Amino acid sequence: MVRVVRRTYTKRFGPWNVENVTSASGAYVLMDRNGSAQYVGCASNLRQRLRQHLDSADIPDTRYFRTYQTNSPQKARTLERKLFRKLKPLHNVVEP
Repeated sequence: MVRVVRRTYTKRFGPWNVENVTSASGAYVLMDRNGSAQYVGCASNLRQRLRQHLDSADIPDTRYFRTYQTNSPQKARTLERKLFRKLKPLHNVVEP
């Protein structure tokens, strides 16, 4: 079982909230205005990865995000797979 160190509650997807995200490793979920998962990912630096999504606007319907901080990038990848199977996001091409 993956131990989630800290869960950041759902926040509006914008530069003001992304800058407040931890730089630790973890998994994240990008959601549309209805709260449906659009994309699930993991990162060794959550803030930097979410900033990349924000700058590229690669998933245009994103309104909210949720982050899960983990102790290591390996645990983040395991959590990403679990979230992928549970949420079945629209924009993930293949299972991680």
